[in-house]
Amino acid sequence: MTDPFAFPSPIAGTGLPAAALAELDAAPVEARCLPDSPVSPAEVRAAGLRLSDLWLPAVVLHGDALGHNLDRFARWCAERGTDLAPHAKTTMAPHLWSAQLDRGAWGLTAATVAQARVLRRFGARRVLIANEVVEAGQLAWLADAMADDGFESLCLVDSPAGVELMEHGLATAPRPLPVLVELGVPGRRTGVRDLGEALALARRVARSPHLSLVGVEGYEGVFPQRRDGEAPGRARAWLDGLAELARRADEEGLFADAAEVIVTAGGSSYPDLAADALSAMPELSRPTRRVLRAGCYLTHDDLLMERASPLRSGAAEEPLRPALSCYARVLSCPEPGRALIGAGKRDVSFDIDLPLPRAVLRGGRRIPLEGRARVVELNDHHGFLDAGDLVSDAVPQVGDVVELGLSHPCTVFDKWPLIPVLDGEGRIADAVRTLF
Repeated sequence: MTDPFAFPSPIAGTGLPAAALAELDAAPVEARCLPDSPVSPAEVRAAGLRLSDLWLPAVVLHGDALGHNLDRFARWCAERGTDLAPHAKTTMAPHLWSAQLDRGAWGLTAATVAQARVLRRFGARRVLIANEVVEAGQLAWLADAMADDGFESLCLVDSPAGVELMEHGLATAPRPLPVLVELGVPGRRTGVRDLGEALALARRVARSPHLSLVGVEGYEGVFPQRRDGEAPGRARAWLDGLAELARRADEEGLFADAAEVIVTAGGSSYPDLAADALSAMPELSRPTRRVLRAGCYLTHDDLLMERASPLRSGAAEEPLRPALSCYARVLSCPEPGRALIGAGKRDVSFDIDLPLPRAVLRGGRRIPLEGRARVVELNDHHGFLDAGDLVSDAVPQVGDVVELGLSHPCTVFDKWPLIPVLDGEGRIADAVRTLF
């Protein structure tokens, strides 16, 4: 087996312990887009492969765009005076978590305790679980993890019933678990529905012997993720309410046991609105840590994030760049204006938008499609490409490769246990494992 330390990841940096990443690098995994499988990330890095060597369909990361996005968003957060605890669920890729921590991330966000367990195994030192935890076994894991002085876990509360279950499950924990009251949106997912209820819950937590109130949390991404219409205004008003919750809880002395007050929001669509609202908060009685939790910024995309992100093209001087692509072969052209490509629901995201055809690759040429073709349907392993308006040179032919842009990276990463990383010359310079 290839020595993983001989071919370290150029992406990961030093955010997580090298030994843990090397162990992951050495483990072979089934990789349907690689010419040899099972294969380890270290072996992929050492193989000298190119894009043309991959078995299609293949989802790849573009190293240049990935590095740009990591650096750009870290600078953007610093300019806004906010910390970043990116959502690890976006990628579930330890090498990418390490790259985010290497660029100064305050911590990492998990959606579940199972994800937090993976994060801890790879050396993450601070994990915010953006959920209320009520499973007895998961609370037992948290209680055990709290005995590790080098690991800090935080989670959310949104009901008195949840608080009671947490208190019961954490009765043997070595110290109180830090929690944040979650403010929600009526009709949407978790979180207390109004300010009065949220304050009452904060008072209940402040009296708890097993929980420690350290802040407030919310997720404005439940509003429509677009920049037109009423959605941004609704998100702003709700974010102002989150800041008001923090102010009023502090006014009542409910953060008395906290060294600092954590106020956190900010998905990938409205981090600017969240940063504005958190920055406008008045000074509290304790130092305030303002934390954004965007995750999709890492790869951006061609559709959802390009519509919504404050760092989208046309809205920022240094916009984020799409760093995920899928390459698929044209398998059939059974009727005029229709091509069937070998990529479907098992390969690419489809929960918000269908893939965007960028170009046809043929004989060393890249022929841009520039919006003149579209994917109209996906089966499990086929995509229906409508090419009715294309001129002859760009009409897909059997054997061509179609380059696809993607939407919503969260539902792309989970389909690929190993993702090649291309450099600017089409060489496979790295490979990233995912652990869903």
